[in-house]
Amino acid sequence: MDNEINIQDDFFTFREQVKEKLGDSFADQADIFFERAVHEAQTNLEHSAIEDGEYALTLAHYAKDGFPIVYLIGFLCEVHIFTDKIKKAKFYYNLGLQLLDSNSPDYDRDKASFDRLQDLMNGEDWKDK
Repeated sequence: MDNEINIQDDFFTFREQVKEKLGDSFADQADIFFERAVHEAQTNLEHSAIEDGEYALTLAHYAKDGFPIVYLIGFLCEVHIFTDKIKKAKFYYNLGLQLLDSNSPDYDRDKASFDRLQDLMNGEDWKDK
């Protein structure tokens, strides 16, 4: 396969090559799995939503820059809260906070969404103890 991607390069170089050459395809696939995960969550298939959402996250790592990964992470945080997996929800919450861009025009809205998730986790925190 002649795709100009050197599989012997270090991880970061390899990932950047994949993003450059195939990133649009990975973004499309991540979108599909994210949409499916949201649908599954809305139809009370939370465990399936987690599986498809986490797969979308894996695909998103190879998508071209600009994929709305912070929204996917927020979704994963929320669905883990509603399945009583608070430790995992906290992991996604912290990851999402790190990825928020304070220069984004959506920053205040995005931060408020993560604040809401924090409030939900605080109400469920006792379940991890």
